[in-house]
Formats: sequence, C-alpha cells, structure tokens
Amino acid sequence: MEGEEDMEEEKKNVVNHFAAGSNCQVFNGSITGCVFAMPGSTVYQQPKEEAGDEGHDQQTSDIPAVLADSEPWRRVQQAGLVDVDGQPTVSRPEAALIADMLAERLAITNKWKFFEQLWHRNNMRGDYNTALDQRKTLKFQERLKNILT
Repeated sequence: MEGEEDMEEEKKNVVNHFAAGSNCQVFNGSITGCVFAMPGSTVYQQPKEEAGDEGHDQQTSDIPAVLADSEPWRRVQQAGLVDVDGQPTVSRPEAALIADMLAERLAITNKWKFFEQLWHRNNMRGDYNTALDQRKTLKFQERLKNILT
C-alpha cells in the first residue's frame, strides 16, 4: 500500500533535465495541459472553460453578430471548418480562404483585420497569397462554395 502511494506521488513530480547550453529538455511525467514553445517565442494562455460553464456561452458571444447570426457562418461551423469557439480547424491558408469568402458574402469591410482579431492571427493576407500558390486550393475553394450554397 505504501509503495503504491510513493509511486503515485512520484508520477506527480515532473523533473526537468537539461544540459547546460542546450535547448533540449526531457520531461519525466504527464504532459497533459502543458504548453511547449520554441525559445524566444511568446505564449498566451487562457483558461479553458468547462463544457457546462456559463463562461462558454460568453466565449461564443465574442463572435461578432455579423458572423454569429449568419447562415454562411453556421454552415462553415457545421462543416467543421471552425469550432464552437469560432476558431478555424483548417490550415492557415485555408482559413484565409474562408475569411475571404465569408467577407465577400457578408459584406465585411477590412476583412483581414476583422478575421485576424477574431482568430488571433497576423498576416492573413500573406496566408491568402500562399493559398493562391497551392495546388490544393482549387479543390478547397470548390468544397467551400458547396458548403456555402
């Protein structure tokens, strides 16, 4: 019995081992809930709300009404291209294509600024240009058109 308690206590402790001058660490323990980032990067964390919490409704209401009340936005969500919190579930270039098409259909001005703020991103115009250079873009645009019509 006492041995089991020691083993369980040992599992709760995470010990970071790293060699001086290196940027590699070994984690001995559960990494559930951990955030990993490259040296020099900035990480912003927000507590995740429980599914039944009232705060979840507040998060959903952070989606601007022009989107939240629209049929195209509902269809994009149903297709799984954005999650319940309004964040894209696809690649950055594909998300930029979604933003472009939604902005066109919903007459959203300053589309890049609008979606960069909503999705906490920068340089979506660059992501859009990247999308235009990719072979798979035409197929995704066709899928998106089918979802929105």
